[in-house]
Amino acid sequence: MGVFEGDVTVVAGDAEHAARAVLRSWTGQPEDVASDAVPGMGEDVPAALAADWNGTLEVADADVVEGIMGADAPHLRLPDGRVGDFTVAHRYIGTTHLMIEGSGRPPF
Repeated sequence: MGVFEGDVTVVAGDAEHAARAVLRSWTGQPEDVASDAVPGMGEDVPAALAADWNGTLEVADADVVEGIMGADAPHLRLPDGRVGDFTVAHRYIGTTHLMIEGSGRPPF
């Protein structure tokens, strides 16, 4: 399991927004995959394992929340430049917090 807590940049359309993120990832381990699960995989099994990551974003204001929710393909950029695509899973009404679900490998 990986954890990231810190400042990120959310890219939503042409706009970039500062945000505070708390993210967690769960990635399968090689021993979780049967040796014959994918024929011919061998040492490439770790790359084929499913990854799941999610977390929360806290942004500046309701306008930023709306901008992120209205974007077609939002992603976040960590301070070291790594990027991860996400979708908004839940908006906490009356706050500037969003619950997100990542797509693909976790960027942390």
